[in-house]
Amino acid sequence: MVIRPQSPTSYPAKETGGLTNSFTPTAWYSLEGTEVQAIVAGTSLKNGLDQAEAAQRLERYGPNELVEHGAKGPLRILWEQLSAIMVLILLAAAGLSLFLGKLLEAGSILAIVILFVLLGFLQEYRAEKAIAALKKLAVPNVRAYRDGILTEISARELVPGDHLLLEAGNVVPADVRLLESINLRIQEAALTGESEPVEKTAQALITPDLPLSERRNMAYMGTLVTYGRGMALVVETGMRTELGNIATLIQGVKAEMTPLQQRLDRLGKQLALAGALAALLIILIGLLAGETFTDMILTGISLAVAVIPEGLPAVVTITLALGAQRMLKRNALIRKLPAVETLGSITTICSDKTGTLTENRMKVVVLDVAGHRLELTESLKEDMPAADLNKVVQGQGTLLRPPQAVSMLLVAGALCNDARLQPHKETGQLHTLGDPTEGALLVAAVENGLALERVAVALPRVGELPFDSQRKRMTTVHARPALASANGLPREVLAVWGSTGLSSHRPYLAFTKGAVDELLELTNYVWDANKFRRIDEEQRSRIQAANNQLACSGMRVLGVAFRFLDHTAISTEDESDLIFVGLVGMIDPPRSEVKAAVQKCIKAGIRPVMITGDHPLTARYIARQLGIACAEDERVVTGAELDKLDEVQLDEVLAQTNIFARVIPEHKLRIVQALQKKGQVVAMTGDGVNDAPALKKADIGVAMGITGTDVSKEASDMVLRDDNFATIVAAVEEGRVIYDNLRRFINLSVAGNIGKVALMLLWPLPFYLLGLPLEATVALLPLQLLWLNLMTDGLLGLSMGVEPAEKQVMQRPPHSPKEGIFSGGMGLHVSWVGLFIALAAGVIGFIYYQSGSTYWQSMIFTTVAFLQVFQALATRSTYNSLFSIGIFTNRFMWGIIGLVSLLQLLALYTPLRIFLGLAALPLSDLLVCIGVGASLFGAVELEKIILRGRNRLNLRQRNF
Repeated sequence: MVIRPQSPTSYPAKETGGLTNSFTPTAWYSLEGTEVQAIVAGTSLKNGLDQAEAAQRLERYGPNELVEHGAKGPLRILWEQLSAIMVLILLAAAGLSLFLGKLLEAGSILAIVILFVLLGFLQEYRAEKAIAALKKLAVPNVRAYRDGILTEISARELVPGDHLLLEAGNVVPADVRLLESINLRIQEAALTGESEPVEKTAQALITPDLPLSERRNMAYMGTLVTYGRGMALVVETGMRTELGNIATLIQGVKAEMTPLQQRLDRLGKQLALAGALAALLIILIGLLAGETFTDMILTGISLAVAVIPEGLPAVVTITLALGAQRMLKRNALIRKLPAVETLGSITTICSDKTGTLTENRMKVVVLDVAGHRLELTESLKEDMPAADLNKVVQGQGTLLRPPQAVSMLLVAGALCNDARLQPHKETGQLHTLGDPTEGALLVAAVENGLALERVAVALPRVGELPFDSQRKRMTTVHARPALASANGLPREVLAVWGSTGLSSHRPYLAFTKGAVDELLELTNYVWDANKFRRIDEEQRSRIQAANNQLACSGMRVLGVAFRFLDHTAISTEDESDLIFVGLVGMIDPPRSEVKAAVQKCIKAGIRPVMITGDHPLTARYIARQLGIACAEDERVVTGAELDKLDEVQLDEVLAQTNIFARVIPEHKLRIVQALQKKGQVVAMTGDGVNDAPALKKADIGVAMGITGTDVSKEASDMVLRDDNFATIVAAVEEGRVIYDNLRRFINLSVAGNIGKVALMLLWPLPFYLLGLPLEATVALLPLQLLWLNLMTDGLLGLSMGVEPAEKQVMQRPPHSPKEGIFSGGMGLHVSWVGLFIALAAGVIGFIYYQSGSTYWQSMIFTTVAFLQVFQALATRSTYNSLFSIGIFTNRFMWGIIGLVSLLQLLALYTPLRIFLGLAALPLSDLLVCIGVGASLFGAVELEKIILRGRNRLNLRQRNF
């Protein structure tokens, strides 16, 4: 059912508040131009609006610009950073340190808070620029009719009813209905994803519910006129445009915490609760033992601080920043630090096709002549130096010699052509000027050794009939070559004049290229083996079948024909009695490196999904080429089909297909949201304005750095500097390494904190059980606890952030977003390791205490420190032995271990020991502390042996 347009009086008034909740496009394409003009403008094409009416409408509808609502200001962003759970815990820790009078510890914690908040603020502030990038697409000045005069006005002043003149090079300033189209073509890739400019018409389109890419009598804000000219009527401005709809979608997407942020948020709350309970317990135990209330309050505060891993935000920030630097070296620019870790949890990559999976340029891949099909595999190098390119273009190459008519086909495609092939002035790289389809024909000719300049001299153009959308073809007339210039032509072309019949003696040759169906109706002969043959039904059927086959493969197909003339003043009547040469099949080809990247994704348990605005046949063809589609007939779901699906049906479709075509921004956003509701961690790649809402909604938005628009980049979390899909795989691998390293730090820190808390709580227990007098209620003093927390947890934790990747990191499934930070047995591991630390240090302290030693507390202090040093070494890998991964593969950790050991010795053997309440240890006792620390390393390595044996047994059972 066709949606009838609203009358001008039903347009919304100028917006002063929030955005409208929904966007309902009007089907202007379904009406004749005169009807649209009567509804919207009420004026003639030549006169346009008068200034008074235009002013009234501007007041009523508002300026033709995108409106930004709900953007976060700097103060709000800063407040959100300060109110994060881990920051609040750190601020509490700093306050408690100040309460204890420990300015050094408080200053260190506050420095961490400042760093954490500053980095988060900068990342979030940069992320709020997507709408600003959209506004850059607005055009400062346009040419419109006012009071019957064509005048230049600001694009902000456009209103519905204005008449515009559109010419090549213009950016369309509003959504318009075309009233006149003279060879008009508009590049709409930013909105639709289609790489080829769309041929426009002024005729009404009666097909209901046309997708945006097929509304050929409409032009949309932000798109580019590449060819021809036209007259257009403004029907929508500002936030009512398709671009405005995208702005509404972007601003409607709420920022959500990444999986890492969610896990750390839960961890922070758990640690805060554990710290409070531990503090209450130690205070209660001390009071029951007869300690003073003040001393126990200080001890309780210290114990609560000990539970908090003060180094966590710093380690997280530094680890993510280092990971972002490593990714930058691999051409992945991270815009938001939390995205680094989220990459490691990706389960689904939803990728746009054009410019992401493909090269975003048309390329000839098939030549079909006289029953022969030639597939072109050689490619002209995009980085060919200008000097080498000129040699090729000028003819220092050799034309390949496949079946005879191929040369004629290449020559015809190169001459019946208005594009140019030349090196870029600055880079020297090859590029085409003009229509992408015609540019592809030139590249195909050069790739096959055709000397373009020599051919152009041999067959100079002397007449032409330009392409138009009604005839769907173009014809050029060329003079017969003189003997002096004939050596620039392949012999197959020269053989044309050597043939008898069909007026081959005439002085002019006309080449025609265009839609195959229309061309066949004008064809009476075929050129085969250097002979003219009258076309019969069998040959006509074969050509039609080849055309259908190529079209079903998602290709754009052109037919090429020629005839002889005795005049240059050509008319449409001369486009008849043609001699058919062959077919040219072209497509936007897949990137050469993407297929291997897709396979790596699949092996890593990541599902690739194609979401494109392009044609379903093209989408299926590219998906098959890349391995995204497994079956030849895999279903392609279109945007029109998506509109008819409810949420349950959409879930079923998502489980069955990986290809979505003819989609609009709302569809992309809906697919991403549906996948996220199913528990998937979704990455969305894209380069166009139409990708921005989905990029912002996805867990990871990945924009293209070269072909991507500013809008897509600002809405993304990561930008691929080389537009290489394979770079995403490298980034995912880096993300998995970072997540592993963060888990290693949490493993080290939480296990150590559990050990210290358990030590403090269990210390009085043996005295009560054995009935011994307890002179010291606490195993460690408050300052000693703070020292251990900052030195061992903080410094050793930093070394975890640079641990290299484990083997097979990309051969395992991604981390489930539902699993906690302690999943996979880590909760049990940190529990027994923490208990081991508590018991080992406690037993040493108890033995020395009972022996009457005055430095029993120093023994506990030193033993805990070396237990955590050896724990850090053992924690470098979850399953593999330290000796198998390489003892010195993390040299930074050894430097940190040396620093921590030095600081512990300074705490024992310098005046600092007085400040900390310690005593100097004899060398023999120091070695005892080191030996007890090494026992934990042996215990963890034994656990790994058991785990590896269990994994091998499970693997054998599955194989059996």
